[in-house]
Formats: sequence, structure tokens, C-alpha cells
Amino acid sequence: MKDYNLLWLMPLLPFLGSILCGALHFATLSARKKNPEIGHGPGALAAPVAIAAMIGSFAVAVTAWLNLKGLDEVGRAMGVESSPWHWIDLGPFSVDLSMVVDPLSAVMILVITGVGALIHIYSAGYIKGDPGFAKFFAYLNLFVAMMLMLVLSSNLVGLFVGWEGVGLCSYLLIGFWYDKGWPAEAGQKAFVVNRIGDACFLIGAFLLIRLFGTLDTSEIGAAVIGMLDDPAKLKDLGLAALLMFGGACGKSAQFPLMVWLPDAMAGPTPVSALIHAATMVTAGVYLIARMNPVYAACPDVLFLIGCVGALTAFIGATSAIRQTDIKKVLAYSTVSQLGYMFLGLSTGAWAAAVFHLVTHAFFKGLLFLGSGSVIHGMHHEQNMYKMGGLKRHMPKTFLTFMVGAAALSGLPLMSGFFSKDEILFMTYSHGGGYIALWIVGLISAALTAFYTWRMVALTFFGEERFDVDHVHPHESPSTMTIPLILLAVAAAIGGLLNLPAVMTGHPILHGWLEPVTEVGQEVLVKLHLVHEHASHGVEWGLLALGSVIALVFSYLGFRRYLKGPEPDMSFARRAPGLTGFLGAAWRLDGLFEVFILIPVRLLSEFISAIIDKLFIDGAVNGAASIAKLVGDDTRKMTTGSVKSYAVWMGFGAAGLSLLLIWI
Repeated sequence: MKDYNLLWLMPLLPFLGSILCGALHFATLSARKKNPEIGHGPGALAAPVAIAAMIGSFAVAVTAWLNLKGLDEVGRAMGVESSPWHWIDLGPFSVDLSMVVDPLSAVMILVITGVGALIHIYSAGYIKGDPGFAKFFAYLNLFVAMMLMLVLSSNLVGLFVGWEGVGLCSYLLIGFWYDKGWPAEAGQKAFVVNRIGDACFLIGAFLLIRLFGTLDTSEIGAAVIGMLDDPAKLKDLGLAALLMFGGACGKSAQFPLMVWLPDAMAGPTPVSALIHAATMVTAGVYLIARMNPVYAACPDVLFLIGCVGALTAFIGATSAIRQTDIKKVLAYSTVSQLGYMFLGLSTGAWAAAVFHLVTHAFFKGLLFLGSGSVIHGMHHEQNMYKMGGLKRHMPKTFLTFMVGAAALSGLPLMSGFFSKDEILFMTYSHGGGYIALWIVGLISAALTAFYTWRMVALTFFGEERFDVDHVHPHESPSTMTIPLILLAVAAAIGGLLNLPAVMTGHPILHGWLEPVTEVGQEVLVKLHLVHEHASHGVEWGLLALGSVIALVFSYLGFRRYLKGPEPDMSFARRAPGLTGFLGAAWRLDGLFEVFILIPVRLLSEFISAIIDKLFIDGAVNGAASIAKLVGDDTRKMTTGSVKSYAVWMGFGAAGLSLLLIWI
């Protein structure tokens, strides 16, 4: 393994940037006390500081990737590692923290720092004029530092530190405009729902310690093969894998812990692009890909992951189709696309899932930033029913948004087409029960194309449905449009990273990730779980089917809403129940309210009224009452009479004498 101690700089630079931006925020608050009209004041430096930290971190990431690329296959499998920092020593169990870049983490750090830097640049224009300007960049930098800690750590302890760190930062960023009320509630909801998944993660990690005596991911992966003939250990391993998947469901918004992500759109739009497209929500996908040997040894858990992923993809797609808020459409779309990634993981197609993670970061980051540009140009209007005709007013935003929409809907030759169809092809090739999951995935793909171009038509085409006397749409500044252009290029050509085997013979990203996924593949081989891929003819057929579905349903969605939202209103009149059901995401929040929140509240009230007040308070108050009564009776003995005191002293002396004689 090659040493490269500069890896510590990758999370350290944005962490230091966060501290400096925080100091600038407090300096601005102090300056405003003296001069309320000062504006950003010292905080104006926060944007260049945060952006510089991100560019520096990206440079370190590129250098680390080049170092890794220069190694042979064996060296690449071991990775590039920083010197370790000894942290925990509990006898036989110890933890050394170190930063490791292997093929998987190399992909992640390039996405996190590259897309993250563009989002920081975009934010300089988007958040300009906000009183919390410097504080916003402090939170963004801290988030990136924690995400880098998550993907670079060599063991699950360091990964969990980053895992919790991004959870905290998401709470801060989602609730950034807390003074409005509902963003604070959305931040709290995200925080609480994620704690459910985090509890599962911790319990799963404890089981892994009992099984392997370590939380080092490479050591765990190597040890899995040795326990394949031990049914008892495999059962415990399956439970650990299931619990870790529970943690992944929280971070990556899978059913049923998906309810936090749509509400998280309360945060500023760059937050949605960073957290809910490119980084935090992919943490669960990264975790399972990183632990691929563990999951390869648990086929039942893998199939469950596939079922959950397919269901999540379908729920997200059907919910997106009824949204009127442009950011809510993209939020449910994110939920759906994450479901696709988990569907890919369930088939053992680790590289396909990571490929979709990368392309999704490009096109969904682009779409979120594009929606932010629309909202910025429309003076904070987010309702698509009140838009229309914006392509004339915002040409750069329109063109880049079209590229993102084409990639999301899976139009042929776009990045999303190749990554999504590879997952569907691998699902189909798996056969058996996965055929049903493939059908669900195919239906979800059709719905994705439909709602994507519905969104495009309602936003950019047709008649202008806003108040032209008071709303004057305008193009965003270059600090916002340049990141859009760069992401549009990535979304258009990102598919070249992993063209199908039927076209190239050996996909690039698949070959790059082989050193990380080979142990998982070896486990699948030993358990006879490897399925032969369908023939080239079938693969070409499925590619053609995917192309036809994307083109047809994109056309239907665009054509139906080209003249405005009347089709939605007509459908709502015909089927108000279904409209409400889909618009409320299958009423999952209501189910949580009925089956979890209300019973917990009733139990809390019972504990408060009966156990706490009656028994605990009753016991404490009863003891106090008895002490008071004894004190009152004792006080009556203090009469002030010397004779009375002498009698009591005599009784006391006699009692002590008898006690001494008895002893």
C-alpha cells in the first residue's frame, strides 16, 4: 500500500474553511451591532474562503487519484493510505484512523469535491444578500469535510463519525431559514428519521465486532470467505447486514425512512443539490458497495434490498407525477433514483449502482441548481402552475435544464440512459424473482420520463402564467450559470465512463472498481449465486426497449402539459382520492402519525400521568410528607424546659447502657 499523507488535507481544508467562515459570521454580527447597514461586512470573504478550500480539496483528490492510477492492479486494490492515527485501544479491540483512497473512494472523492466546488461557486450568487451568508458557507464546508471523512475512513468507526457529521450538517442546512418556521421542522424531521437508521447502523456494527473482532472494512471483507461454511455465523452476519441496511435506508431515503427527504426541500436550493443529489443521500449506497463481501454472503438480504429499492423507485416516481412545486418533483425523483441504485446493489452489480450514483450526481445536481436558477429568476416562486414560457427569459438555464431532463428521463446516449439501463439489464439477467423487480423498474422508468418532461413543459413552455406586471423573470448571474454549463457537459457525456459491454467489451468504470468488488464476486461464486448475463442480442433488445420507453413517455409528458396544467386539474376532478394519495406520497406521513407518533404520545402521556406523577412523584412527595410529620412531632419535644431535657438525656443514657450490655 502506497503512503500519501496529504490525504489528511482533503477533509482538513474544508474543515478549516468552515471554522474561518464561522469566525467571519461572528465578526459580521459584531459589525452589524455598530452599523446595521453594513450588509455582509467581513462575511463577504466567506465565499472566496469556502470556494478556495473546495478547490484545494479537489486538487488533493485529483492528485490522490493520479497516485492510485499509477499503481498496478494489486497496489490499486490495496489503495493509497495516509499514516494512521491511533485512536481507541480496548485490549483486543483497537481503532486506528487513516485515510484510504482505493478505486471506490477515488470515485466518491472526485464527485464530492468536484460537484461540491461547483455548488459552492453557484451558492455565491444564489445566497448573495442573505444575512447568514458567511454562516451558510461555514455549514457547506463542514458538510463536505464530514462527507470526505465518511468515504475516506479505513474503518466503520471513522465512517460513522462522518455519517453522524453529515446528519448534523443536513439538520443545520435544511433548517437554515429557521425563522420561517417550517424549515426548522423539516430539519428536525430529517434529524429524527436519520437517528432511526443510525441506531440500526450502530447495532449492526456491534454485531460485526463480535463476529470479526474489528471494524476495518478490508479485514472484514477478507474474513467473510472463511465463514461461508459456518451456518451460525452466516445467520449472525445476515442480521448485521440487515441492520446496516437499515442505516443505509435512513441516509439514502429508502422505504419506509424516505419521508424526510421531500420535506428537506425547505432548505436553500444549493443544499438540495449538494445533500440530496451528489453526496449525503448516496452514503447508504456507498456503505453497501464498500461492504459488498458481507452482502454477497447474504442473498436473502440482497433480495430484500432489491424489493425495497424497487418499491422506493415506484413510490417516488408515482409521487413526483402529482407535484406542483418544482423542487418537490426533483425531491421525489431523487427518492426514485436512489431506489434504482439499491436495485442494482441487490443483484451484485456494485459497479452499475456506483455508475448511476455518479451520473445522478451530474444530472440531478444540474436539475436542482437549474430549479434554483428558475426560483431565483422568478423571485422565489416554486409553483410550476405559476410559471410557463420561461425559455424566452432564461435561455442558459433553459438549455442546461433540458440536458439534465434528457439525462434523468434516460433519453438515448445521455448519461442517465446508460446507467439506468445497465441496472435494469443486470436485474433482468438475474432471473427468478428479480424479473418482477425488473418490471417495476421498467414502469418506474416510464413514469420518470413522463414527469420529467411534464416539469419541463410546465416551467419553460406554453403561455406565461405569472403576473407579468409584478414578476419579471431574468437570467441568473454567471456565478450561477457557469456551474450549470459545466454540469450539463458532465450529464451529457458522463455515460462514457461505463458504456455497456455490448458496445465496448469491457466498461471502464466496471474495470476500475474490480479491485474493490472482486472479493464480493468471489463470495457470490462460492455460493453459486453468479448468474450468466443475458446474450448480446437480449442486451441490445433491452437497450432498444429502454430507448423506446424513454422517448414515448417523454413525448407524452411534454405534449400533454405543453399548454399548461389543465390535465392535472381534469384528473383531480375525476379522481380526487387518487390525486391526494399520490400527491401526499402514498400518505406515508399519515401512517407514521397513526401507527408511531400517536401511540408514542399516548404512551408518553401514560408514563407522565400514571408512572411519573402517581408513583414516582407520589413516592417522593410521600417521603417528604412523612419526614414533615416526624419533624412536626419532634419539634413538639423542644419545650425549653431544662427538666424535660434532663429526663430525655436520662432515657438516652439508659438506652445506650443497655445497648452496650447487650453487645
